[in-house]
This record gives sequence, C-alpha cells and structure tokens, in this order.
Amino acid sequence: MAHLAIDEHIPDIFTIICCNDSFQLALDLNTIKTLLRVCKRVRSLLSSKLPRFNTWCQSMELLNPDGQMRIGLTPSDQIAISLHCKNQATADRSWLEDQADKGNAAASYFMARILQAELARQRSMNWNKWKAMQQEIFHYLKNAAKTSHPMAQLHLAECYRNGLGVDQDHTKAVDMFRSFADGGVPHAQIALGRCYENGEGVDQDYDAAIEWYSKATDQGSDDGRLHTVFLQAWFSLIGHGVDQSDADAFNHWQQVSNLSTDSVIKPIATHMLGWMHYLGRGTQLDKQEGVKMIRDNRSDEFPLGEDECLAPYRWRVSSDSPTSRKFFQLCQLESNRDWLCRHLMAVCLFHGFGTTENRKNAAVIFEQLANDGHSDSQYWIGWCYYRGGGVSGNYKKAFEWFSKSVDQGNSYGQYMVGYCYYYGYGVAKDETKAVEWFRKSAVQGNRYGQNYLGHCYQNGEGVPENIDTAIFWYRKSAGQRWQDAINQLTKLGKWP
Repeated sequence: MAHLAIDEHIPDIFTIICCNDSFQLALDLNTIKTLLRVCKRVRSLLSSKLPRFNTWCQSMELLNPDGQMRIGLTPSDQIAISLHCKNQATADRSWLEDQADKGNAAASYFMARILQAELARQRSMNWNKWKAMQQEIFHYLKNAAKTSHPMAQLHLAECYRNGLGVDQDHTKAVDMFRSFADGGVPHAQIALGRCYENGEGVDQDYDAAIEWYSKATDQGSDDGRLHTVFLQAWFSLIGHGVDQSDADAFNHWQQVSNLSTDSVIKPIATHMLGWMHYLGRGTQLDKQEGVKMIRDNRSDEFPLGEDECLAPYRWRVSSDSPTSRKFFQLCQLESNRDWLCRHLMAVCLFHGFGTTENRKNAAVIFEQLANDGHSDSQYWIGWCYYRGGGVSGNYKKAFEWFSKSVDQGNSYGQYMVGYCYYYGYGVAKDETKAVEWFRKSAVQGNRYGQNYLGHCYQNGEGVPENIDTAIFWYRKSAGQRWQDAINQLTKLGKWP
C-alpha cells in the first residue's frame, strides 16, 4: 500500500522536495537521485544527460581538478540544465544561451555566473566591453530572479549594491539581502552585515554588522566568523569598545590573512599584518618580513605595496575599488587614537586611494606626525618637500626630514639621505657620504639602497670601482624584484 502511495498518488511530494533549493544544504545529488528513483513519474529527470552535462562542463573548463563545479550549482539546477544538454563535437554554449532565452531560470543563472567568471579572469578590457558584459550579467540574473531563483536574487542584490550593469541602489540591495537574511541564509546575513559595516543603504552600525555576521557564524559560516574577527582586529588596534591590544590586533589579522578567501578583507588584513611585523607591534620586530608582506600583497584591487606606501616611488595609484574604499574607511575610524591609522589615512589621501585625492591635507597630517617623532611620517613629509606634493618643493627641508628619520634607523630615510648627497639635493654633493648612507640602507635589506650601492661600485663613485661587488649588491636588490637592479644585471649579462 505504501509502495502504491508513493508511485501512484504522491510522487510530486518527492519531486518538490528533491528539486526545491531550500533543501540544497541538506541533500546531496546522490540522495536526490535515490529519492527520485522511487517515483516513476520523475525518473525522466535522471536521464543519462546529467553525466553528459558534467562532461560538457569539463570541456568548458568549469570544473576544479577534483571534478567539482567551479560555479556553485544546486542539485536541482544541475538536473534542470542537464535535461537540455546535447552531444556536441566542440565545446559550445549556444544550447545554454538558448535555454536561458526561453526562460530556463537555472540556465540564466548559470550563464550569468559563467560571464562573471570570464570577467574576473580579464586583466585588461575596454571600458565599453566591460560595461556591456556587466549589463548582460545583470540581464541573465534578473530573468532568473523573476522565477524566485534564490542565488540569482542574491547575486542581483550584489549588482544593485555595486552598481554593476545597473544604477547603484544600496537601499534596494539592503531590502533584497534582508529578506533572505531574515530567512536564515548565511550568504545574505554576511552581505547585510557588510552593508551595516559600510553604512550602505542603512546607517553605519558596527554592532548591527557583528550581529548579522554572528548569525551566519552560528550556522557554521567561517566567512561570517572571519568578518567579525577582521573588525575585532581594528577595534583592538585603536581601543574601540575594547581594551587596546596590539597582540590581539595582530592575532586577529593573522587569522583573516591565513584563512579568509574574501577579496576585500583578506588583502587589507595581510597589509596590516605586514605593518605589524615592520613596526614590531604585537609581534617580534622583523622589518624585512613586514616589507615583503606589504610588497607581495599588492594587487590590482589593492595597489598599495612597498613602492606606494613605504617608499612612494609611484605617485599616481588612485583606486576606487571596494577594497581601497574599505581600507580608507577603517583607517579613518577614530584615527586620532593611533598614529599608524592616521599615517595610512594620509597615504590614502595623498594617492586618492579609496577617497578623493587631497595631497595638501595629507602633507599636513604627515608633518604633524613627523613632529611627533614618527620616522615613517618624517620620511613621507620629506618626500612631499622633495617632490612638491601638497607643499612647495624644497630640497633643503626634504633633506632635513630625511635626516630626522634616519635617527631612528629608517632604511628608506637612509637611502634618501644618500641620494641627496649623491646628487647634491639640499646639501653639498658628497659621493663618499652618499655611499656611507646607501650602505647603511643596504645592510638593512632595503632594495633601493642595495641598488644604488651597486651603482656606486660599478662606476667607482665614492668607492673604488669593483664590478664583482656591484653585481653582489645588484643581485641583493634584484632578489627583491627591484626592476632597476634587474635591468643593470641584464646589461651585464648576469641575469637571471
């Protein structure tokens, strides 16, 4: 009787359960297959086309080495799409585009995600083409969302939040996130927490942000936990609502840097971890390790490495990426409580990194901190006077500030004091003294000092000419990827 009830009377119950995305976290594909095989009326859903679809995904390079889909699809999505997958001699997605155009929600969502993945792989793209692709992604997501496809609706909310393919609308994004967050969807809870953290579509409220992150954490979301840990790091650094603790800030940032995959908080945490090593705050002092972390962490989304932050060789690195905006916002948060936050806020203002460029205000902050005795700020205001950034150019003042920074052993200041002696900027030209300061910088591992020391040995300036010693110091600098040193070694036939 039970067998008849299942086969003859209520197979649709099993179909609803197996194909409803609300069960995607509870049931894996094999469990769904087993349940669907019980019902004759829905066995057609388990045709041989599912393996064919997986083969097609592999040919389109949509699978990881372990065979799992790079783009998250629920079991029901896979089944819905596989029904229309045909044998093809070559990899082609026209059949998928056709299904999307016919209103297949799973196909529309899958097409949007494929295009997003393609866009993420692009290193450079014409603005008009980039905009057109974003609009196409929005079109597919909107069509899928019309049929209440949950993941499409969440990604659509992200489009409204970031203004991708549509006019930015934080309020609409918050409303969409909230409807899912209230329903217990961790992804939406994290997104809503992020809106509260950034003050997007709602009043900025860090407590509310942590509350939503915690709701996701309670459901096993490590992403939610790491977002909370990330905020706790900043609060520990500046003593916001908690006791100030460099050690706690360091440990929190280390967790995020090592474990997070979030494209916004991970690079910021790694950058700050580099500063903690560089300054010996919350951990043992290791300037070279700190510099290396800051240098290696630089990316297109977070273009703030050694040449932009520690030694401002690159002067135009403006960025309006979500990562840069978040970084400036956090540096600005009660920046008067911690000199490093205030210093980094000035760096952002100087470059237009996550905010509007304002070099005059940046120079004011650098000089205030420099007068308080912070060597990195002394070095920066020296550069401002040297290059005329936010202040009138003045080599003499530049040299004075560089000289003050070396009193605390600043290797960048040592390099620039040597540079000023070498060219006679703000001080009488003296190649012997230049070499002396280049050497002090070089032995601290500074790649700029190493390169110029090699240059002096190569040309016999301030020291007897010695090509072997020149190559030795060039190699030290080139080992830290300084292009000028690499170029010199290449000319000498010593690279690689």
